[in-house]
Amino acid sequence: MNLTLEKEFSKVEIFERIDELKNQIDAVRPLPDEIAGKVMQKLRLDWNYNSNAIEGNKLSYGETNALLQHGVTAKGKPLKDHLDIQGHNAAIEFLMQMVQDGRPLTETDIRGLHEVILGEPHKIAAQTADGTPTTKMLTSGEYKKLPNHVKTRTGEIHYYATPEETPAKMNDLMQWYNAAIEDSSIHPIVIAALFHHRFVAIHPFDDGNGRMTRILMNLILMRHGYPVAVIKNDDKDNYYSLLSQADKRDFWPFVEYIAERVENSLSIYIKAINGQDIEDESDIDKELALFRMELRNNVDVKEKKTVENYKSILLNDIQPLLSSIVTKANDFTEFFFDYSMSLNLKTSGHHNHEVKYTNKSDMITNMINQIQKSTMIDGLIVRGKYYGFKNSKRNFDIACGFSVQFNIFDYVLTGPQSSFIIKKLYHEHLTQEDKVNFIKAFFSNLKNEITKELQKE
Repeated sequence: MNLTLEKEFSKVEIFERIDELKNQIDAVRPLPDEIAGKVMQKLRLDWNYNSNAIEGNKLSYGETNALLQHGVTAKGKPLKDHLDIQGHNAAIEFLMQMVQDGRPLTETDIRGLHEVILGEPHKIAAQTADGTPTTKMLTSGEYKKLPNHVKTRTGEIHYYATPEETPAKMNDLMQWYNAAIEDSSIHPIVIAALFHHRFVAIHPFDDGNGRMTRILMNLILMRHGYPVAVIKNDDKDNYYSLLSQADKRDFWPFVEYIAERVENSLSIYIKAINGQDIEDESDIDKELALFRMELRNNVDVKEKKTVENYKSILLNDIQPLLSSIVTKANDFTEFFFDYSMSLNLKTSGHHNHEVKYTNKSDMITNMINQIQKSTMIDGLIVRGKYYGFKNSKRNFDIACGFSVQFNIFDYVLTGPQSSFIIKKLYHEHLTQEDKVNFIKAFFSNLKNEITKELQKE
């Protein structure tokens, strides 16, 4: 087997620098439990979060930590996202046991890891070769039965190994791997990086190939005494771009990228040994940024109740609506012997006395005057009453009205007998549709009340 390229890559200076860092750490082994445990916990959390996030998992860094450390699930996040994190974490446990046992990596182990990650058989979203959305049944631990080519962002189809080719290509991959690890002149990081690319190029499973290849890459690194390479979700575009370069047989940029990721993990160990803080500020910033986004999605209030905004609502929205309702209500006065209107402005702490009016203009003028003089109004109640229907056998009175309540963050219009309610924030004005629907509901209720009285025996 020709391994010339692998040997040439292994001579590059970056591996000397990496091995110097590794030797510094090895020189103080065994590391105290608090250092080894703290670093491994961080790297494992970073690995779990980022590897799943790259594949579209919506759990944040903090939610991933809460799930793995305390079993706390994230409200509003899909169950599948939680199961994916737990499956990935279980696969890491499987991997670490393999490292501890020191047994050789086989295809059986690869299928076993896949089964741990993916869990029970289930349907997944998929697409046909031409990019048409579909679904297919996923059986974990088995090589793909159907093609899993994907449509790229550019609209092109990226082709992986066919189901028929997959067993032979996986066998070739394992033969290459076993030959490479037996050659001491080939650096383990070169093997891990190239294994990663070759595995992805085959895409042997229906789903989970991305997480699988990063797990297998880190298994190779850990078996040779190197820490895991964590590929950050916020660097995934660069990561995918380098994999695409490798598809065109330009392998070195991707190998160098993985080497830099290992170097970063070694630096975390050095920091911990020297008593320095190992928390990554960019992770903290990202977590805070994600939390701010979540908070922003839950914010809808732009302003609280003030004298200025409730007066604006009363004068610009409620007063025209009131005028329209009272005008239409006057059209029914011909059927009754008398009609009166009343306005009650509710101020903080108590109710004003209700004032009756014989015409709408007096009421509107009085309302405007009281609004201009007020320091705080909690709401208003408008009532109209028709007295004595002009029928000797069906003589009755009818009352109708509506109210407006000004709360801390919103104002609420309520029609007669709560028949229609409109709730708005203070930055939201009544639309023409709101006004039409409110008036329609108001007079529909009036019509129903009169009809009921007429139909009584």
